[in-house]
Amino acid sequence: MAKVLFITSSWRKNSNSSRLAGRAAEAARGNGHEVTMTDIARLNIGPCRACMGCRKTRNGRCVLKDDMTQFYPMLEEADVLIFVSPVYWFNLCGQIKQFIDRFYALAGKELADGKNCLGNKKIGLVLAHEGDDPYDSGGINAIRSIQDICSYLGATFAGALYGCANDEGEAANNSALLEKAKEYGAAL
Repeated sequence: MAKVLFITSSWRKNSNSSRLAGRAAEAARGNGHEVTMTDIARLNIGPCRACMGCRKTRNGRCVLKDDMTQFYPMLEEADVLIFVSPVYWFNLCGQIKQFIDRFYALAGKELADGKNCLGNKKIGLVLAHEGDDPYDSGGINAIRSIQDICSYLGATFAGALYGCANDEGEAANNSALLEKAKEYGAAL
């Protein structure tokens, strides 16, 4: 059994990306995983200021005191992190990108084996984008971003679930995409 953390980031309530993540989460729970879903869209999570305060303390925490503080323990405890984002302007949305930027503090915290505390994780991605082609929509840029983050951290890429669901509620009516979401969650 793994601890799986889904981090949603769309401003839309019941967004397409969140709906896909919900279906994947159900399947992961069905396989016995402990699943937590959290939404960061409306939280006060400021940008990394490159102050290097986290690297001075080396405790895996940012020195900024905002809503990000509550996530550091969750991120450390999770075995699997799944970022959930709509595609905005050919990449991850700003909310999730800003959240990921604050991982800088965690990436500097080393474990007893010398790895950073994120290096032993699986990290995946759930995307909703306009159009059928992940290249034309920019979905591929978001996927590549997470793959590069995994490579940098030494983490395992858990794959990406993505598909065309742009208009509000579109994912709910796409049975093929919902089935893909179920399969993605079951494979975690």
